[in-house]
Amino acid sequence: MGSRRPIRPAWSQVLAIAAALVALAVALAFTRNRLQGELHALLAEREGQAVAALFEGRMAALRAEGNDDPFLAAVEVAAMPRMEGIRRMTLMDAEGRFPSRLLGDGAVDPPGIEDLKRFQGRVLTTFLPAVSNGIPRLRIHAPVRDESGAGVVALLAVEMDGTGLEAEYRLMDVSIRKQGWLTLMLAGGAMVVALGFAFARLSRANALLAERTERLQKANRELTLAARTGAVGAVASHLVHGLRNPLAGLQSFVASLSDSGPDSATLADATATARRMKSMIDEVVGVLRDEDGVHAYEISVTELLPLVARRLPASAARRGVRLEFQCSSGRLLPNREANLLLLILENLMSNAAEGSPDGRPVQVSAAEARDGSLEVRVADEGTGLSEAVRKGLFQPLNSSKPDGSGLGLAITRRLALAIDAELELESTGPTGTVFRVRLPAVPGSSKESAVAPGVGLR
Repeated sequence: MGSRRPIRPAWSQVLAIAAALVALAVALAFTRNRLQGELHALLAEREGQAVAALFEGRMAALRAEGNDDPFLAAVEVAAMPRMEGIRRMTLMDAEGRFPSRLLGDGAVDPPGIEDLKRFQGRVLTTFLPAVSNGIPRLRIHAPVRDESGAGVVALLAVEMDGTGLEAEYRLMDVSIRKQGWLTLMLAGGAMVVALGFAFARLSRANALLAERTERLQKANRELTLAARTGAVGAVASHLVHGLRNPLAGLQSFVASLSDSGPDSATLADATATARRMKSMIDEVVGVLRDEDGVHAYEISVTELLPLVARRLPASAARRGVRLEFQCSSGRLLPNREANLLLLILENLMSNAAEGSPDGRPVQVSAAEARDGSLEVRVADEGTGLSEAVRKGLFQPLNSSKPDGSGLGLAITRRLALAIDAELELESTGPTGTVFRVRLPAVPGSSKESAVAPGVGLR
């Protein structure tokens, strides 16, 4: 299993968090505006209630003296020192008609139709911002009740200097704005942390799901490959069984021919080819016998690698292709594992030799990784594998050779799986191709075998 890649925030997650922050900011701004409007109305109503209370207090005092004159009460209220901010004062009937100016250079406007509908004997206040370099004003419409206090007989309209109230508005707005920013930072920070944590867990879950999906797909590919190469193996076993005896007879026949005459070179090549074919079949039969586990011994990697040189095809040797070995591992391999590894390396070496330019080496190296696994590499200096071959690598009937069957790498992969090894294409390109065989680490160290090196190897 490969190492997990670091989780990076995707643009979709960043945009989602940004959108959530924008939505939070909009909601807070809307709430702040509503709160400011309600607090402005409460402050204006406070001023209006104060004026109405003073007026009602003067009316009660006058009525106690037998005088029920709202004009006199309004004038006395306007004359109070604390009411020096009054600019205009007007009396009108309960419907806002027949205004009578008491103070100022004009009558105060009556309440609108909508204001009268919501009046119902309450104090109405309206803040008028400053226009045309003027001053802000607060307009108040207070009810004038009869002696019983149940009915409204008139309206007292007052227009006051709203500079002080406007200053309160500004101070309150600054405080609300600061509270809003603080709330946005705290709530936004908590939201970012919560969403980041949620997205991180979601990303890990997605990564784990993708990893498991990839492993499942890999397992399915391995099962498919096992089924296909299993059938190939059965056919190969049948061919080995059917060809062994006829080939032995062919070898004896060719060897019995005379070495003299015009075709002596041809007969020599035929004899070598027949001998090579019989040797290969004997090797396969020997490996199959070793699978029974009757004989057990060990061989070191250092002794195993040179045996690959004996398998170099004659055609490659005639082209000047040679094998170079490098080994830094003294690991001991059981005979079954060594036999199969030898077949694996032979197939890889043969492919590498065929793909190498004339006179160039094929390098076979073995070394132990940090985790204790054994890594064996076969490298050539050819032109690399095509994209089509790389896509179907290790699949039967996929070959870069015009007359190739594509069975070699597929069978080699199955041989690697038989010893729990991994076979992979490490690199390929214009400078060459490298295949790597990785055998898992063995717990503990193996004891050196007392059997002579190479005994029993096919």
